[in-house]
Amino acid sequence: MELLHPDEKGIRRAVEILERGGLVAFPTETVYGLGCDAMNEKALERLFEVKKRPRSKPLIVGVSKIEQVYEIAEVNELALKLMKLFFPGPLTLILKRRRIPDLVTGGKDKVAVRMPGHEIPLKLIQGLGRPIVVPSANISGKFTPTKPEHVIEELGDKIDAILLGDCYLGLESTILDLTVEPPRIVRHGALSVEELSKFLEVQYEEKIDFEEKFSSSAEIYLFIGKAKEKIPEFLEKRPDAIAIATRDYGRTIVVGKTAEEYARNLFDALIRAEKMGAKLILVEGIEEFGIGRAVMHRLYKSASKIFR
Repeated sequence: MELLHPDEKGIRRAVEILERGGLVAFPTETVYGLGCDAMNEKALERLFEVKKRPRSKPLIVGVSKIEQVYEIAEVNELALKLMKLFFPGPLTLILKRRRIPDLVTGGKDKVAVRMPGHEIPLKLIQGLGRPIVVPSANISGKFTPTKPEHVIEELGDKIDAILLGDCYLGLESTILDLTVEPPRIVRHGALSVEELSKFLEVQYEEKIDFEEKFSSSAEIYLFIGKAKEKIPEFLEKRPDAIAIATRDYGRTIVVGKTAEEYARNLFDALIRAEKMGAKLILVEGIEEFGIGRAVMHRLYKSASKIFR
């Protein structure tokens, strides 16, 4: 795997790799992505193999300009309005598909599209002249990478190159399905329900899809509300436990005071706790509002026990 700096030379080399059907990891504003030419079926097949991702699970397609969306999807008035408001940024829109390989859509008649709010993937797409797929750069089911070292350790020589850089938000994009009425949020992410609701009526479910739980080498206990007071007790009883919280309980990875800081640091903290040999990870929950709602959805998917 080549380590590339995000300068002109590095971007040019990454584009060359994409042109020949290679796989390149790169930072986005949300998390680290793994990309290939969205029209190259051999590259797509290899990406599914590297990620150990079910073929039935669609991929998000990244574009660098709104005009590219028209080439792969049917764009209605609402979609255009939302793209003008939130592209580039952490919003993925599900639209009726047009010309795109079945591997990208899982054989469905819909396609998920977003324009990353980060100059590195935008330059890659511009340099290639075609959309690229932008799933997270990890093995499916593992914690989402937000730093280059996460990708290097997990994927290593399975991919061709990684562009070094920073992720600003730390959580995946929000996915909004525009093929239903009213539009439905199918994944809570870095763009909040509250922000979207300023511009359109959206529906969403608080129910968590536990079929997509993150897998961890440690048990994860989630503490909500007054139950947070039990964290020191668990730390005292379990010397193999590490806490992830907004304050220091001792043997704690502090993720920050605000929901935005928590979101940015959460996945890195979970990965660090695993590397430190924790058999039990004690996670302090936060208010389910704004980006905090997406944080808690990730934690519900990860927790083996929830204390309220």
